[in-house]
Amino acid sequence: MLVGFSCQGPNRQSGPAEVVSSWESNIAVPGPWQSHENVTTPNLFSDGTNLYLTWIKRDSVLSTLYYSRLGQNTWSDPQRIAQGEDWFVNWADFPQFSANKGTLMATFLKKSDSGTYTYDIYYTLSQTDKTWGLPQKLHRDSAKAEHGFVSIAPTKKGFVVSWLDGRNTLVSNNQSSGGSSAGHQGHAAGAMSIRSALVDFEGTLSPESLIDERVCDCCQTAIAVDERGYTLVAYRDRSAEEIRDISLKKGSPESGWSNPVSTKDHWGIAGCPVNGPSIDVFRNHLALAWFTAGQDKPRVQVAFSGTDTLQLTPGMRMDSGEAVGRVDVVQLSEDSAVVSWLEPQGLEDYVRAQWVNDRGQKGPLRTVSQTESSRASGFPRLVRHGDRFYLATTRGVPGGASKITLTSWPLSDMLPAD
Repeated sequence: MLVGFSCQGPNRQSGPAEVVSSWESNIAVPGPWQSHENVTTPNLFSDGTNLYLTWIKRDSVLSTLYYSRLGQNTWSDPQRIAQGEDWFVNWADFPQFSANKGTLMATFLKKSDSGTYTYDIYYTLSQTDKTWGLPQKLHRDSAKAEHGFVSIAPTKKGFVVSWLDGRNTLVSNNQSSGGSSAGHQGHAAGAMSIRSALVDFEGTLSPESLIDERVCDCCQTAIAVDERGYTLVAYRDRSAEEIRDISLKKGSPESGWSNPVSTKDHWGIAGCPVNGPSIDVFRNHLALAWFTAGQDKPRVQVAFSGTDTLQLTPGMRMDSGEAVGRVDVVQLSEDSAVVSWLEPQGLEDYVRAQWVNDRGQKGPLRTVSQTESSRASGFPRLVRHGDRFYLATTRGVPGGASKITLTSWPLSDMLPAD
């Protein structure tokens, strides 16, 4: 049973809706993925020099993870990262990618047993676009349980990673009980946890670090590293009373983690809404965007903080009503960011984006892409590369296949006139 506002989308009204005008600055970007059929789960990463797009191509047998790199306004031919016949490919739990000083890292999910949500996380590294290394399991337990919703951030020592870990959700007969969560049924009474580790430039995995022993079952995690090297992790927490607000922690896998700072939305929901937060940093400041339906008011919020204090500003609402969520955020300065989210207008769904600062001032509200609220549309991914934004989305096509759309527009189009 699906639970929560954010998976299904709101009830639609056929009456007048806000006019979605054409936007000349927003252009479709051609690339090699367009020659692929049945491609899905796009993700974007910029290291400041190169822009990378990853995606999965599926056929009746194989799932293959590819990437392409944008350099000098030209996309490279698709490069294969990994492939397998036993992958777990999911609209919400998708591969992650990062680049750091010429080393590339990617993750994917591989089935560990016959259960619907029994799968492990694997990672692989490549040095300066050379052959990818043999994939290794990210977590050290052997539990036939759910492991996923990975986040990666570059750090001085390599890559810091967080993930949701279901090793404690198993019951004595090694089968999950029938607990309910949106799109990821089968969790037992034991709680999902969030854990972290460091992967160095050679691919060596550090000891695991427990961030939180009780979290929401299947909302994405988010991770970022500030100028001083502190890691910031955002995730949907879960209290014994089923309050599922966003928590924020600071620390590292080596030194441990601070006490959580909560968004305090007081959203009580019996199952996971599959709608995680997004975080970004600029020097020693952070922007946090998230979806909540606390007080039965679905909305997209954003807040700011210094990374030293972790004292969030009051949440500021970004959507114009009935938001679906699926947020992303790019921080542009110490006190400003651009937030993107999924929102219906009449009978259609659109990705919207807007500049905002920590005083609540906002830039023009942009409708940057048309999409769908169905699971097949996945999670739009937003990134800044140079003086432009790029947004990757998935759209269904007739016959049950899917395609990737990449759009781009100038950073200046998001800024307020004054």
